Amino acid sequence: MRRLPVSVLLVGLSSLSFAQYAGSVPPPAAQKVGFESINQKDGREFLGYLAGPETQGRGTGQPGFQKAAEYVAGKLKGWGIKPLGDNGTYFQNMPFYRSRIDPGSVNVELAGKKASVGSDIALSGATEAFSVEGKAVVLRTGGAALAEPAVLKDAIVIIVGTQSRDLMRQFAGNRPKLILNLRKTVAAGEWSPTRTAPTAGARANIRGSITEAGVKKLASSVKKDISLATPAATVSEATELGDIKISGKGMFEEVGVPNVVGILEGSDPTLKAETVGIGAHLDHLGVTGGVVYPGADDDASGSTAVLQIAKAFSTNPVKPKRSIIFMWFCGEERGLLGSAYYSDNPKMPHDKMIAEIQMDMVGRDSDGVQNGDPNRVDKADENRDTIRLVGTKKISNEIDDIIQRLNQHTKFKFKYDAEDVYTRSDHYNFAKVGIPIAFFFDGFHPDYHQPTDTADKINYEKIANAAKLGYLTAAELADRSGPLKRNTTGN
Repeated sequence: MRRLPVSVLLVGLSSLSFAQYAGSVPPPAAQKVGFESINQKDGREFLGYLAGPETQGRGTGQPGFQKAAEYVAGKLKGWGIKPLGDNGTYFQNMPFYRSRIDPGSVNVELAGKKASVGSDIALSGATEAFSVEGKAVVLRTGGAALAEPAVLKDAIVIIVGTQSRDLMRQFAGNRPKLILNLRKTVAAGEWSPTRTAPTAGARANIRGSITEAGVKKLASSVKKDISLATPAATVSEATELGDIKISGKGMFEEVGVPNVVGILEGSDPTLKAETVGIGAHLDHLGVTGGVVYPGADDDASGSTAVLQIAKAFSTNPVKPKRSIIFMWFCGEERGLLGSAYYSDNPKMPHDKMIAEIQMDMVGRDSDGVQNGDPNRVDKADENRDTIRLVGTKKISNEIDDIIQRLNQHTKFKFKYDAEDVYTRSDHYNFAKVGIPIAFFFDGFHPDYHQPTDTADKINYEKIANAAKLGYLTAAELADRSGPLKRNTTGN
């Protein structure tokens, strides 16, 4: 896509704020105010914070996620959306744990002498005191298998170069006690979040990284000169440095990681007991290995769209008959954990939820190979106004029919080639209990799950239009006379 000069963008911002794609028609009168409240200016503000420096990639169990959750809760409170979390809050806290190894406790001894590697080594995977002993082996590899892999047995291996399947098989067969990967920088003392509580006395699964300076210090302490250049692909060689002992102290703590949940009560005295759910996952990969993964598209874009839908419902003077539940989930990137927790502990009965709409990645133009399939290759400039509908024909074709009809107000070009991601976002935990779903998804691009998934690459017009279509769909579902007709096949 051609980038407009900043001056042109600023001049045209007001006209772009309310634009739909070419050929769209005005929204129904009853939803007009809410529909027109959805704009690119808000989208830039919401996503700018959620994918910005304050939230540090919103990693589940990391401080940045809590900041994002508090931001969303603050918006809901300001719009008059009622809390639906624990104890009158917007937060449904999921039990969660995190562990780390205190970098000040790490002690390294090589050939019986203390090695001063200090901040050049970073370890994780222990929740209590630990000690690992073996022979130190520096493995320089271009990916080839070792001629004598027994050198890896019970060793502490420092890997310099490229791992391969052949090497991984040799690791599996010889079971090194610890693998340290060579890194330019290391992040000592980083928290590792986990869904399950550690078991006292359980075997630690220590893993870690070491800098080039750290390896050189170890080699120098035993008077060995080791090259740290990656060798050719046909070369793998192992050099023993001597007996090594690495010890330290791990710790863990329980933290409550929240789903953010709010409700707009329906206007009909009877139907307000029924609900329409609208969700996105608030988390991303956070800070991993000292690197921030902003997750602008995945899924600050979906979280932004749900915020815009919540604002639209609160702004619109005509309120829906059924209640609307707004949900931002934690732990999606760790296995749909937050939505699974909500599904197991619903704040409103599942049998009263007539549908769930999911917004997960709605801010980019799909580009490149799609989900690893070389037969599906997209070009960004051909996908400016496209979006995938996933799962809309699984449980009830009616939800797809509704979205198709309402698309006259936004004019997306729909794609249906992403059913292979049906189980990979939070809607799936609602589909599993028989709730009809619609999953809005923009497709994959080269920045997926990379530190380069940043706010400057977002298509804010697409987010706004996804929010508008989601808003109209939820409004119609909330006002219909009865539940959606189910397909004869299951979910």
